[in-house]
Amino acid sequence: MGRAAWDQKLPSQAPKSATPILSLEEALGEFWGFQAGVWSLISSVLDNALYPVLFGSALRYWFPTLSAFESWLAAVGFIVLLTWLNVRGIRLVGAVAVALTLFLVVPLALLVGAALFQIRFNPFVPFTASGGTWDGLGAGLALAIWFYAGYPEVSTAAAEIEQPQRTIPLVLLITTPLVVLSYILPTLAGLAAVGGWREWASGQFAVMGEVLGGKLLGGWLFLASIASFVAIFMAYLLWWSRLAWAFAADGFLPAGLIQLHPRHNTPHRVLILYAAIYALLAAFPFQDLLIVDVWVFGAYDLLLVLSVLGARARVPERRSGFIIPAGLAGVWANALIVAATWAVVLCSTARQQPRDALVGLLALLLGFLLYGLQKAIRRQQLPPPMRA
Repeated sequence: MGRAAWDQKLPSQAPKSATPILSLEEALGEFWGFQAGVWSLISSVLDNALYPVLFGSALRYWFPTLSAFESWLAAVGFIVLLTWLNVRGIRLVGAVAVALTLFLVVPLALLVGAALFQIRFNPFVPFTASGGTWDGLGAGLALAIWFYAGYPEVSTAAAEIEQPQRTIPLVLLITTPLVVLSYILPTLAGLAAVGGWREWASGQFAVMGEVLGGKLLGGWLFLASIASFVAIFMAYLLWWSRLAWAFAADGFLPAGLIQLHPRHNTPHRVLILYAAIYALLAAFPFQDLLIVDVWVFGAYDLLLVLSVLGARARVPERRSGFIIPAGLAGVWANALIVAATWAVVLCSTARQQPRDALVGLLALLLGFLLYGLQKAIRRQQLPPPMRA
């Protein structure tokens, strides 16, 4: 929340669609601003590719014999349809996202309500169970980072939001507690009324719904999970496409991506490019994509919170907009918690999935390589010095 609101404090002349990167470069300098740009683009590709993969896998709840190729085809269909909706503009995407959110919140509330009358187990037993390991904590934190990723990118669509400096912090203030509760309450409900937590697997909420409310609630929760994939994918594609378009406008990506749709005024070429990349990545397993994504996004997110510290030294203090509570101590706490979380995830995934961790490391180093190449190309493009 602090990052998304801080991004609204940029000078008015800055392109609002690129505010996270511009504010970071303003605070930490060109080199780290470039790294954040590269890492954000890599993360945008990896992170949003997870939802088509989940969609293809989730269909096995109704079609248990679905092959890997058929799941991939379903994922591609998912990508094509939602990319088309994004091409048509932010208002349509927003309306669909709101409708889907309402559709998925209702069955979760019914699940929690049904569980209140069927409590049989202590829901806190898993949190005190023996046999926990640091690797297990790291795996859980990797999912947690993914669950709450995306907040820094809210401001990339600020140019298409009315009064973004007021609207974005207000929306985050309302929605963030609801998002937290949407994870906690259904999980506790399942632990208390269904149990068997050691055997829980992907798609468990649909199974719990069927146990507590019959096939109707189970099917609704399954469709709600699909609705959540759709809503998040559309929102992320909206944000990331605007960021990539801003990079193209600044000369860091091909100029051909700048052209907007003649009718809907959206970056349709960027959207089509993202769709093609997502379709390729949808063939990879969810866990592999998640680990590489967390490595890259964690680095990007850490730079964002560190930029607040850097801004105190390099940018005159701005009193307008959101200010992180507790002064400098609050800023440091924000940065240290993010850093510690990411460090645990790095160590855990490096031990459990060394191949994926290596890919994540190479993705991080790619930013350093591209920065050196960019500097070398710019030096060659400079005109020769004038001779007396």
